[in-house]
Amino acid sequence: MPTSFLNRVFDKDDPRKSSLELAPFLFPGHVDLADDDLDVRALTQGTTNGLFKVSLSRRRATAATAATPVLVKVYGDGTEITIDRNKELRVHELLSENQLSSSPLVRFANGHAYQFIPGLPCSEDDIAQEKIWRGVARELARWHATLPVVESDDPQKTFTYEPSIWATAKKWLDAILSQPGRSTDSKERLREEFEYLTKKLLFNGSASDSLVLGHGDLLCGNIIVQDPSHGSAPPEIASVLFIDYEHATYCPRAFELANHFAEWAGFQCDYDLLPTKATRRAFIREYLQSHSDIITRARQPNAKGNMNATDVTDAEVDELTGQVDAFRGFPGFYWGLCALIQAETSTGSIEFDYSGYAEKRFAEYRAWRNAEEGRLSDHGHDGLPLRERMWAS
Repeated sequence: MPTSFLNRVFDKDDPRKSSLELAPFLFPGHVDLADDDLDVRALTQGTTNGLFKVSLSRRRATAATAATPVLVKVYGDGTEITIDRNKELRVHELLSENQLSSSPLVRFANGHAYQFIPGLPCSEDDIAQEKIWRGVARELARWHATLPVVESDDPQKTFTYEPSIWATAKKWLDAILSQPGRSTDSKERLREEFEYLTKKLLFNGSASDSLVLGHGDLLCGNIIVQDPSHGSAPPEIASVLFIDYEHATYCPRAFELANHFAEWAGFQCDYDLLPTKATRRAFIREYLQSHSDIITRARQPNAKGNMNATDVTDAEVDELTGQVDAFRGFPGFYWGLCALIQAETSTGSIEFDYSGYAEKRFAEYRAWRNAEEGRLSDHGHDGLPLRERMWAS
C-alpha cells in the first residue's frame, strides 16, 4: 500500500508542533493529542538530513504503544540533486513488504516518518568485532537474495538502467559539469576519470554481472545492532538491520561490498581501520554461504529440517574477492561526486566539510587508478598510499 501523503512542511525549529500535525499518522490509535503528550528528541547522526525521535509521553502511552516510538526524517536542504526521494520511499516500502525494514508511516512535503528500529547504531570500533561484521554479511546476503535482481548481458543497458550506480554517477557528473564556477580543466578531468571507470569495470569485454538491489550507503551508522533477544542469529553472531535507504540502488554486488569495506574508515577516512584481506575474505565467505543457504531454503520451502546449501568453495570466494578488489576505487569517485554537489548546494544547516571530504574520496580513486596503471609498482609496499597499503595487508 502506498504511503499516505500530508501536505505539510516539517519545521525543524518547532519540531513538537510539526510532530503534532503528523500525530494521527504516527500514533493512529490516539486522538486529541496535545503538545505535552509527545516526547520529541533531535538525533544528531548523519551529514545530510534532520532526524527526530518521537514517542508518546508516559501519561498517554499504553502498554501496547509504550515501546513504539517513530522517527521523523526531514530532508536536508539542496539534497534533491543527489537523492531521488520518490525512489527512496518506493524502496522503503519494498523493504517493509519483505520484512527487511520497519514500515513507513507518512510522507510530508520535506520528509517522511517511519517506525523506529530498536537497537544501537554501529560505530567504527563496533564493526571490527567479528560477531558484528558476520551479522552484517548475513543481512547483506538476505537483502541480495530476497529483493529483485536485474539480469543483463548488455553493458550499455546496464549503464543506462535506472536506478543504478552507473546512472546515478552519470547524473551527478552531469550536474557538476553544468556548474558555471568550475574550471574547464576540472570538468574534463572528471569526465575522463568516469570514462576510465566505466571502461575498466563495465565495458571491459567480460561477462556482465547481475545487479542486486543494494543498500548503497552501508556506513557504520546505518547499521543497527539489535538486542540479542530480538534477533534470530546465533549468540556468536550479532543480529543487525539496516536503516536509511536514500542511496539504495541497483549495483554489482562487488560494488556493495567494496563500498561497505571502504566505510569502515568512517567520515574521517581513517584508513588504519580498513578490514584486512583476511577479514574481507572471511566476510565474503560468510556472505556467499548465507546467500546460498537462503536461496536453497526458498526453493524448498516445505522441506523438513534445516535445509542449507553445500559449503561455498574457495574458488567462489576467490572470484568475488577479486571483483571486490577491482571495484575498490569506484566508491571514492562515486562519493567524491556526491560531496562536490553537496559542497555547492548545502545551506550550512548541517555542519560538514563536504569539499574536504570530496578530496579525500577522490584521492582514494586516484590511488587505485595509479595502482591499476602500474604507477605505484616502483614504490614497494611501504611507499604505497596508506589506503592501498592497508587494502593489501
